Amino acid sequence: MKAKILVVGSSLKDMGGIVTVIRNIEQSNLNEQYDLTRVETYITGSVIARLHIFIVGLFKYLYQLLWHRPDVVHIHMSNGGSFYRKSIMVMVGKMVRVPIILHIHAASFDEFYNHNKFQKRYCQFILNSVDTVVVLSQEWKKYFSTIVPSRKIEILYNGVFTMEEPISRSNSTPICLFLGRLGERKGTYDLLLAIRNLREKGVACKFLLAGDGEITEVKQRIHNYGIQDTVDVLGWINVQEKEELLRSVDMLVLPSYNEGLPMAILEAMNFSLPVISTYVGGIPEVIQHGENGYLIEPGDIEGLTRSLEMLLKDKNTIITMGEKNRALIHNHFDMNRLMNELSHLYQRLILK
Repeated sequence: MKAKILVVGSSLKDMGGIVTVIRNIEQSNLNEQYDLTRVETYITGSVIARLHIFIVGLFKYLYQLLWHRPDVVHIHMSNGGSFYRKSIMVMVGKMVRVPIILHIHAASFDEFYNHNKFQKRYCQFILNSVDTVVVLSQEWKKYFSTIVPSRKIEILYNGVFTMEEPISRSNSTPICLFLGRLGERKGTYDLLLAIRNLREKGVACKFLLAGDGEITEVKQRIHNYGIQDTVDVLGWINVQEKEELLRSVDMLVLPSYNEGLPMAILEAMNFSLPVISTYVGGIPEVIQHGENGYLIEPGDIEGLTRSLEMLLKDKNTIITMGEKNRALIHNHFDMNRLMNELSHLYQRLILK
């Protein structure tokens, strides 16, 4: 019989990187090796909708633990409310003595952790009570090693299903894609200022902003800056629309202030796109400045403008960096290969 893995996370009807990771795991070769059961505990929406899915999810979780006892519980967690919701799942799981993996996708866990003394101690208690803490990069392992013994921490990079066929593009004006939740944390407003700078310099370009978030405020600033003919706000897009965009644009820009390891960057690399981003989280472990993209410090609008201008004016570099990214994804971030690492982790916990 296959070992049973109970996965706890957001609804697949939701959006964002965590949802993409959960969906990719279910579509990987891991599904052939294990009996994967998912319990959904969160969806973006009203307070009532979020409370409903959590309560229903908690009862489903209890049912699975008591009547279909899993061999491992794999909990996907962020910070904020996600941490408190999932901490309940952790404590219930420990009461029935089931091995627990806490898979941390938080982009700003350090800020959450240090908010106050109570929160800090509660985080320490929960993190140290699970069997394994999974993080997305070396940088985050270094950070969590100050909270949890390093022997309990495993790095599992996010991954994608690799593209086999090469992609060729022929845009007369380079198109740059922003993919993520629109707002301050992802650097959306910094990007708008950089676009205004590019317009003043006379740099030919087109920008597409795809994602949910502060859409009204973003559109207002675009109007205020007079860059309506340069920027299109697409709002939230589905998986198929996202793939179509990645096939058609020339580069990805994500000037975030904090991150884990963004799925948007890995997906763009898989589609042979160069990336402009920031020195945060696990991004510098994937993007080497000047090699397969450009990196800036968060908030460096001049640096962002300069990096965009260099890439927008150099089609050969766009192609060269894109090819390097595609090769890097094939060699190191293939989803099925990474799932073998997760499978080994499951096996160690089951045997333990």
